[in-house]
Amino acid sequence: MNKNVFFSWTGKVEEGDWFHLCILSLKSVSDCNIFVSSPELKEGSAELLESMGVKILWFDKKLWENRRIACKVERVNDFLCSLPEGDQMMVFDGDMLFLKDPFDAFENDFDYCYTTRNVPAWLPTNAGCWGFRNNKRAREFMEIYVQQMNNPTWEPYVEFRMNHPHKPGLDERDWWIEQDFSSCIHNWSKEINEGLLGIDVKVFDITCKYNFIASGLTKEQLDDEIESKRNHVLHFKGGSFGRWVDGVNVRNQQMIDMLGDNYDKFFKG
Repeated sequence: MNKNVFFSWTGKVEEGDWFHLCILSLKSVSDCNIFVSSPELKEGSAELLESMGVKILWFDKKLWENRRIACKVERVNDFLCSLPEGDQMMVFDGDMLFLKDPFDAFENDFDYCYTTRNVPAWLPTNAGCWGFRNNKRAREFMEIYVQQMNNPTWEPYVEFRMNHPHKPGLDERDWWIEQDFSSCIHNWSKEINEGLLGIDVKVFDITCKYNFIASGLTKEQLDDEIESKRNHVLHFKGGSFGRWVDGVNVRNQQMIDMLGDNYDKFFKG
């Protein structure tokens, strides 16, 4: 049985930047295999990732254009189906800080897991973390997921999307589709575990312990979270940080500044 983490990333990765730190922190707490799904990476990025033992899963950029999250879900499905029976798989965003082994989540009984939020929001789940035990039930669940993503017919999901509209002009498959679906799964989890989808599958909320949104914390609160390790994984969700100033991406530096002395502990230690 292998432990596998799946990231989706495009663009640049540099030594000392946030995604680099994310992977370093994961490697410090888990002996998992790490995979990065990408249509393209800037010069030097693939070499840096591979030097850390990361395997890159390349795919055609045409599959990704204007449907980034839909493409991610499809790549997750393809990767899950490629794994040996019984393998464990977790999907994470690239702006995480790992404090303890996320595969402790598999002490719980599930085929598919998701995470609810620790802060109020209009959707109950956050897709920064989700995962599977690779078995027939999980693969059947993902087959339904991909089908519904591209052609919604399941009445609770159709109704959920109608009641949770997104920005006009932006296809939800380009950004929100995974949180829409996981939120609907959460709302109907009891019924799904009783056979609502027509398959025998166990879905389970592993809670914000594995996806604790930390981007709203003060410096003192963040220091306490890192010291106490109450939560396995901290998520520096992008909406709470400015991304661009005068054409420069400042998000990495904002998060690194917030970590303070803890940055050196993870990056140099």
